[in-house]
Amino acid sequence: FPSHDTRSTPIAISEGSISNLQVLLNHQNATKSMIVDSAETAHEQIVFLARMVNDLSTLSRAERNVGGEQEVISLKDLANKLYSEYEPDAHKKKLKFNLDLSHNLGTVTTSRLYLEELVQNFVTNAIKYTKTGSITLSLKQQKGKVTIAVKDTGIGISKADQSKIFGKFYRSEDYRTRETSGTGLGLYVAQKLAQKIGVKINLVSRLNFGSTFSITLNVDETKTT
Repeated sequence: FPSHDTRSTPIAISEGSISNLQVLLNHQNATKSMIVDSAETAHEQIVFLARMVNDLSTLSRAERNVGGEQEVISLKDLANKLYSEYEPDAHKKKLKFNLDLSHNLGTVTTSRLYLEELVQNFVTNAIKYTKTGSITLSLKQQKGKVTIAVKDTGIGISKADQSKIFGKFYRSEDYRTRETSGTGLGLYVAQKLAQKIGVKINLVSRLNFGSTFSITLNVDETKTT
């Protein structure tokens, strides 16, 4: 964790909340709301820790080149898998999740693990930072290349933050970003995964008008689906 956060780490907050919960459960004047608040605080911090562990595990695998084996991937199957996995999360937030695909997308040859984790990162970020509207996962093929993009109608990213968001542990000062439980590692990990599969992340964003994250890969010449 960053040094300035050491006195308020999720571990310390979780430990304090659980200790407080133990006291409340044995206190005759404790109200249900007091108990619920302590339990919810502990749960939120444990979920944050789980995300942190997941991000660090992904980063560690990429740095050790674990899961970097190349394989032929059906782009249509990839899109449908991601849609099925994350549509329920979008639905819970009353967001519409759109899928926009070219015909005859074909295949790409790259690391399935790294590609999936990279696009998953875009999708989960879009859901996290969008309160109303929609998320669109699009795969468009043109002239032997496919662009995979995730577009949202979320809070957007300021010009000042756009040059910093891929930094390790960077968290925007925007209060709307601070309201979420991001680890500050997600886009740093995404950048590492993109480097591993030889692509560049393109970002188009405007504050209050949403963001689009995309990558472009070469499509396999002789394989179509």
